[in-house]
Amino acid sequence: MPHDTKTEDPSCFRHPASGIRNVGIIGEGKMGSSIFYSLVNQPYHLRWIGSTTADIDRLSQNFQKKIRRAQKTGMLSQAHFDLLSSQTIISSDLRDASDCDLIIEAIPEEVLLKQDLFKRLDLIVKPSTILASNSSSINPSILFTGTHRDHQIIGIHYFYPVILKESVELTFTLQTAAEARENARLFLQNTHKRILELDESNSFILNRLFLDIQNEAYRICEQGIVSEEQIDQLVKEHLFPVGIFEFMDSVGIDILLNSIRNYVEAYPNKEYYSGLVSRLQKLVDDGKTGKKTGQGFYLYKDSLPVIPVLSQKLSHKKISEIIEFMKYTYLNTAKRFTMQSGCTIGEMNLAIKEYLGLEKGPFE
Repeated sequence: MPHDTKTEDPSCFRHPASGIRNVGIIGEGKMGSSIFYSLVNQPYHLRWIGSTTADIDRLSQNFQKKIRRAQKTGMLSQAHFDLLSSQTIISSDLRDASDCDLIIEAIPEEVLLKQDLFKRLDLIVKPSTILASNSSSINPSILFTGTHRDHQIIGIHYFYPVILKESVELTFTLQTAAEARENARLFLQNTHKRILELDESNSFILNRLFLDIQNEAYRICEQGIVSEEQIDQLVKEHLFPVGIFEFMDSVGIDILLNSIRNYVEAYPNKEYYSGLVSRLQKLVDDGKTGKKTGQGFYLYKDSLPVIPVLSQKLSHKKISEIIEFMKYTYLNTAKRFTMQSGCTIGEMNLAIKEYLGLEKGPFE
């Protein structure tokens, strides 16, 4: 799309007081698209860079349709519409991101793929550009090896769908410069996000927290005490709006497996998770990677899980024991990770509540 640098910003599009004006999003998948559209109405000039196989014409047409619809319904002024049309670049050429002050990567969760991307970006962008990864399991310092900007790298972990989720995990390395930290904070605040600020030893805190709950649920099933379907039913009745194993299927078994391996790599007790890892690996090997393939822990028909008729019924005593154990696991894990993260009780309570879709957080 054309880039008219002479276009004046309308009053609704004044840039906030920070070093960030032009923002690049790399990746045309579900997460990259979600990040891009969450920023369309924010006061930044956007460069959305897809892969070389991306259908750029389709991405551009969809973008124009969305902003035209918003302009016709009065959600966008004519001046704002004109600015978005002229200042937003959608392409597959990394060089179109060369003028960005912040670039957010949202490509597949593969270390080598991300490392290669950042090495190429390092040769293209300005020395002052902040490079951010939206990775959900790989720390920034691992992804940016071979670049010359250790002081300019961060992690910005959004949750899907980005436009509906306020919480964002902001991860800094030991080398991240003070100016880069402050500009990242201002950017997220200006885009109406609630920040969980973390160091790399506590990164991806919400996913790690839920992993321990998932692992305990699996260990109960592994002992033959209860089935996965029964655990999910009890969890949905007494704890969370979605079942443990339904959630795994929704995320994608293959994605979850890679993430868990990254999380527990440095854990002294990583063998504790070996049963769950083995089960997930077996599902991946069998091509059962969850809802997207029609089968994971559940079989899916028309995108809905087929719940088997359970022949074994649980006694009231056993149900009570399982519910109390899962509640204890949830609350104890929430307390432990809150103390470990350095975040306040209030910050973690709000983030956990949003992450798990709860009316009340663990500390309410």
